[in-house]
Amino acid sequence: MSLAPPDTRAGDVLAVAGLIRDGLRGGTLGRMTVPMRQVVDEGHGVKFVSMPAVSLDHGLYIAKIATIGNGPGPTVTSVVPVFSTRTGNLLAVLDGAAVTNLKCAAVTAVVTDHCAARDSADLAIIGSGVQAWQQYLGVSAVREITRVRVHSRTPAHAEVLCARIRAAGRATAHVCASAAEATSGADVVATATTSTSPLPIATDLPAHVHINCMGAHTPQSRELTRELLAAGPLIVESIETAVAEAGEIHRTAIDLESLETGEHPGLDERPTVFSSTGHAALDLVTCAHLVAHPNH
Repeated sequence: MSLAPPDTRAGDVLAVAGLIRDGLRGGTLGRMTVPMRQVVDEGHGVKFVSMPAVSLDHGLYIAKIATIGNGPGPTVTSVVPVFSTRTGNLLAVLDGAAVTNLKCAAVTAVVTDHCAARDSADLAIIGSGVQAWQQYLGVSAVREITRVRVHSRTPAHAEVLCARIRAAGRATAHVCASAAEATSGADVVATATTSTSPLPIATDLPAHVHINCMGAHTPQSRELTRELLAAGPLIVESIETAVAEAGEIHRTAIDLESLETGEHPGLDERPTVFSSTGHAALDLVTCAHLVAHPNH
């Protein structure tokens, strides 16, 4: 079976977010076998990536297989074969972008629900690609967002995103000329760019701001300044993965399991940053949902 959902649905975001939270509380995510992702770089402009995960609880083995290029056009091409751990049979071959998009929106919903102030209504998005839309879906799934400001290096793309948000009927949306204008005073900020240097985010962010950083995350290139990363609690999917891929500053971060099961009072009263590096365990949970609901 080959599944390629055309778009992420709000209902799927909440369903997968619920599966993630259940898995964190019940230990199914912690019991998964998730080797570190393998990257082969032949030095010719394209990288080859494999991200496997096995869950006996879900009865699934997956491996997101991808190529990462330098453009123009889409820079990531990926597929996710899904196998049964019980029979070894191939159950599905899923579109990698569909899996990634739904996973990113769902984990954004989980983290934002823990970290953002309850009355957050003002969202800033830096970037205007597919992941920018997933950030809107993820944040708006758990907060009553009524205003969205978007900045992109391509204003026409930003306007397309704003039109899509307005068409959803829940929030106003408009394009800003700069990242500082978009983020000034925002309750929640989402960065979803390919920038290899820190974005010029406003300096007047409120003390309760929550930031979802979904783009560049290597020690040499990141969307946020080191000062902003260190301004408050840092959230990651996995400390081991975050340290390996994004640097030692993530060593003292709060991982998803601790965020879900631990006591972290006051997270909505100080800056928090979700520094996402991705994790195959979340891809597997997303695949479990898509295989169980093939018509979504």
